[in-house]
Parts: sequence; C-alpha cells; structure tokens
Amino acid sequence: MRVLALLLTALVAASCGGAYLTPGQMEGMDQASAVPTPAGTDDPAVVAPSAPSPAPATTPRLYAKLRVFVASETTNQIWVMEAAPGEPFAMVTKIAVGTMPHQMAVSPDGKYVAVNDRMSDQTSIIDPVSLKEIVRIKVGKQPHGITFSADGSMLYIGHERDSYIAAIPTATWIPTAIMAGVPQHVLTINPAHPNELWFTVTNSTENDVLRVVDLETKQITRIKVGDVHDAYFTPDGSEVWSSSSGFLDKPSDRMVIYDPVAKKVKEEIHFTGHYPFHTLKPLQDGMYRPEDTGVMVLSDHTYPGLMWVDWRERHIVGETKLGQQPFHSSYDPEGNRMLVTTNVDGMVNVIDMSTRQVVQKVPVTKAHGIVSVGIQAP
Repeated sequence: MRVLALLLTALVAASCGGAYLTPGQMEGMDQASAVPTPAGTDDPAVVAPSAPSPAPATTPRLYAKLRVFVASETTNQIWVMEAAPGEPFAMVTKIAVGTMPHQMAVSPDGKYVAVNDRMSDQTSIIDPVSLKEIVRIKVGKQPHGITFSADGSMLYIGHERDSYIAAIPTATWIPTAIMAGVPQHVLTINPAHPNELWFTVTNSTENDVLRVVDLETKQITRIKVGDVHDAYFTPDGSEVWSSSSGFLDKPSDRMVIYDPVAKKVKEEIHFTGHYPFHTLKPLQDGMYRPEDTGVMVLSDHTYPGLMWVDWRERHIVGETKLGQQPFHSSYDPEGNRMLVTTNVDGMVNVIDMSTRQVVQKVPVTKAHGIVSVGIQAP
C-alpha cells in the first residue's frame, strides 16, 4: 500500500584493460588454445578487451525531502517540519489558518494539504510546495471528518454539528451537500472502492452509528452497531475496524470488526488494559503507507503510546511508550519512520519502524492532526 522506498546509491567498478601476449608467449600454444583474433585486426596476439561490467540499476528516491504538516490546535497554525531521507526533522515554518485546526488530509498526488478549522467552521487548503494557504472554505458547523477521494478530484468534510457532508471539487473549492441526515465524526474511503464513503455518527440519538454513502447514488447503508468512535480499513482493505467511546475520560478496550462487502459486523474483540483510538488512513494521513500489511499500528490512550497489532490474529505484537493522548500518525518510507502526535506534551514523536523505538521528538504546541508530503528536488 505504500510506494516502495529503498534506496541506496550503488558504486560501480568497471574493468576494461586489454592484455597483450608477446610472440614468445604465443609459442607452444596449440591451435585450440590460441587467442582468437579480434574483428578488424590481423594480429592474433591481440586480446580483445573485456566488456565493461554493466552499472547496477539504482532506484530513484521517492523524494528529496519529506515535508510534515502538523495541526497546532491552540496557536491556530500549521507547523511545518521537514527532513532529507534518513536525516533528523527540523521545523521550517508556521502557517496561519482558522480557529483550532484539528483533522488533516493530503491529496493522493501530494498537491494539496487540507485542515479542518474546527471552531471557525472552515477548511483551509495549503500548497505544500509554496507553503501558502491558497483558499479558506466556509463549511458546516464544527468540521471534523476529512478525506480526499481516491482520484484526488474531491475533498469530503464531515460535521459534528450539521447533518450534511460537504463535497468539494478541488477544481473550484465550491462545496455542495451530501445529505447524511445526522452529524458525522470521522470519514474514511478504501481506494479500492472509491465510491463508498464510510462515516461515523455523533451527537445523535439514532442507532446504527456506522454508515456508508454511495457517492454515485447518494444512497446510505446503515450498519447495525452502536458506540463507534473512529473507523478504518485494515492495511489490505479486507476488513473495517472501529474503536469505541472516543471520550478522553471514558476509555474503552472494545473494537468491532466488519465485512466491508456485506457491511455487517463480523466480530467484537477487546484489548484489555488498552484504549485504541486511531491508525493511518489512506487519502488522509500522508502519501505513503508501510510495506508490512500484516501489522496495524493503533494509538492507545491508556498505555499511552502505540499498539502494534497483528490484525489477522487479533493480538498485540508490540508497544511503544509515548506521552499522553497520542492521536494521529504519518509515514516516512525513505527512513522507515512513523511520526505520531501527542497532544498533552505537545510533541511529534519520530519512531523507527524496525525497532519500534522513539528516535526523535519535535515540539509542536497541542499537536493533533498530521500529514506528510514528498517534495522533489528543484
């Protein structure tokens, strides 16, 4: 699910010198052992030069630097840091947006970064190359859920205090409404099924709080389940998992697993002693995904930190300790690093995926949403 990122430059050693034999050296050699005469020469003593060894193919890097955008909730800014492959991250600038920037998304081509300004009922669009806000869109009340379409032509915004989902073409940035009938908390799309927009219901007394809207027909399918916070696809897209509660003071170890084709509950599981929250989502948290699709990394508000989950076997295979209230994450394929926000200590935690250890911390006041974009060399 991620673009592969392997990449070391190879050194080439090529040999090309011709050798010569004197007539004395040629004496005593029989016909079969004589060196053949190179084409275009009459001297059988001339040895043909060996062909140079072909240069090993080098795989180009995915980007010259990874640029990371982080929502700083109380400063009303997006803080931007970046790093060349394998190098430490450093802060480069801060971009003013609306009030309380919160959830974020990046278009699949990396052309746009979007952030919901939760308390000013706006969505800011940022050019990740120029580092400028290019438009600020008026949306519904308390925008929260956010995702781009699989082809990058649309941006979808869910609202915690409005009954519609905003559908915004990236060509015009003029929103239209998809009537959901209830307020929504989070959104998610499986790129393999781009016409299905999943959303969770909030601030409502209605049942069936996980639903799917067909983006062609606008028909909504209700899934019979209660108490859903976030919902996300497994790395291979074969299942949907949902966390529960979502309230910081009401932890829940419950997760529900769904068949995304039948749109029915398959199983309920519990991670005792943990409070699973979020995980990486395609079309939202960055342009890249980890190569290992057998492990899903969930933020955990009880530990607090990360849970490394073998989702097929339904058990935790590792943990990473972080500060209080870990929220969203993004992935750096060139360095095989995951970047995770923690809100209370105001930090972006850079984690080596191979060791599952924190290798760097970058301060960001009240960090929440995070996305990353690969930037090519000029």
